[in-house]
Amino acid sequence: METSSQERVAVGVDSLLRMSALYREVMLRQIRVLQEASSVTEFIAGEVDTFHSMHAVWHLLEIIYLTTNLPGLSTSIVPYFMEWLNLNFPAPLAEDGQQILASADLALNTELWPYMKKLALRGHVSVLANTLERVAPELSAQAAKWARDIAKTARNMPLGSSEETAGSFNGRWRRWSEELQNMATAIASLQPSDDVALESLNTVVDIMRGDADTISEEGESWQDILGALLLYSEPTAQADRLPSLAGVVVEQFQATEFSVLDRALVALLNYELPEFLVFCNQIDPWLSAHMADLMDHISILDVCRAAFAVDPREHYLLALGEIYVGHENLWQVGLDYLGLGGVAKCVMVEYAVRIPLESDAKARQVLGVCKKYGLAAAVDRIHRQLGRQQWRRGRLGAAIAHFAEVGDRASIGLICDQLWGQYLASGVLAYGPVVDSVMAAGLSHERLLFLVRFRDFHESYKAKQFVEAGGILLAILESEIAPPYAVADLLVDAIPLLEGDVLVFSAEQTLELMRCAEALVQSQFPGRVVDNDGELKIFSVACARNLARSYLV
Repeated sequence: METSSQERVAVGVDSLLRMSALYREVMLRQIRVLQEASSVTEFIAGEVDTFHSMHAVWHLLEIIYLTTNLPGLSTSIVPYFMEWLNLNFPAPLAEDGQQILASADLALNTELWPYMKKLALRGHVSVLANTLERVAPELSAQAAKWARDIAKTARNMPLGSSEETAGSFNGRWRRWSEELQNMATAIASLQPSDDVALESLNTVVDIMRGDADTISEEGESWQDILGALLLYSEPTAQADRLPSLAGVVVEQFQATEFSVLDRALVALLNYELPEFLVFCNQIDPWLSAHMADLMDHISILDVCRAAFAVDPREHYLLALGEIYVGHENLWQVGLDYLGLGGVAKCVMVEYAVRIPLESDAKARQVLGVCKKYGLAAAVDRIHRQLGRQQWRRGRLGAAIAHFAEVGDRASIGLICDQLWGQYLASGVLAYGPVVDSVMAAGLSHERLLFLVRFRDFHESYKAKQFVEAGGILLAILESEIAPPYAVADLLVDAIPLLEGDVLVFSAEQTLELMRCAEALVQSQFPGRVVDNDGELKIFSVACARNLARSYLV
């Protein structure tokens, strides 16, 4: 449902209603999954309560601001409110009714009449009628007569439709209510003080004719009372009637008796939207973020914007993103919420670079999300971080690849220096797989090229292809791809080729070698010690001999 602040588009009420229904379907499915768990722990029970609360809140906002605003439908909120009430706070439970009706002496069951009063309060008139007819044969003659009459009247309860005018429906409803009023008067005049059935039947009739005192006395919760008052007293009430009715009902209860869910629902009924969002956040941060987003889509969030110091949609989306971004499995969702909340890229970068990268797969995922939101700075820092991690683990090829992604040529050069140092220390040229893997990826770096070309020289020399080996060695020196500290080693490696039986270097090539040696002596990077009395003298003598041989050829 969310879209980024840069991509806000108008969404029709019908589309919002479909999306809202999908969200609620997922919540209900999750409740069923949790309830079907093999072991219902305290944590699972708490999750069930949370999802139940979120669904109740979401559903009520849906019927107030979306369902009754659909064109072509009755704007009366009553049928939708009763649907909401019985779905989210089901009563009486079907299994309780089955157990009561299965009792041997139904009329003597002390739970029967409270059950039927609850059926009346919740508008389950068909079930009420069936139950009255079921128990009638076991009652006194007077009670049985009225039970059957009430059942018949309950089945005739007027139901509105979009094809009927308000005047027509109100007329049918008035006649139905008058019939109930006459019943109540007749039963009250007949009932003996000791006939529990007649007394209970009278209470049922009083509920159905909308007697406020009886409804308040019999209702166990404010939801019971408000639903019955709407259903029987104001069946055509619109959503804007809710605040005044809810205010009258809520006054009958102590504020200390209310849960956070109660407070959220009452605030929504009273159109106290800033308080509503605060209570939603106390239920769950996910709920407040999505409620704020939905309210923004249906253009009722401006009231909250005037009451909050910051934009409530961005605030709650950011808060939710902060929670998820540190979660082991929900970090990607967290980044998505931060992006949806219009958070500045510099802030998202700081969150992204703090996500633990336990595996290569997760690292790729994090980088993908960062690229999705254009977090170039985060991509750069994460690649460098991963490069350092791989370097410490000895995975030098992977380290080079990460450094190459952000153009960190200095770090690549240091790794190449490490590879060269390992070769000098061991005498074993083992870096081949590392440089092959990164070169195959198309990476170009002078140090890597040096290592590759030196390996080529080494392999040619080992294969006794001395002329080819000499050409490669000279090419390395002439191209200056070798680091200054490696030149001395290369010159020493040229000595066997200069002294060999086969003439490898021409006079011009020999002079080039001598020039490189002279430049090395004058440089500040002598590398491995090449002193005038040792290897450098040997190299010079070898060059002189090779020059002499080259002139004789």
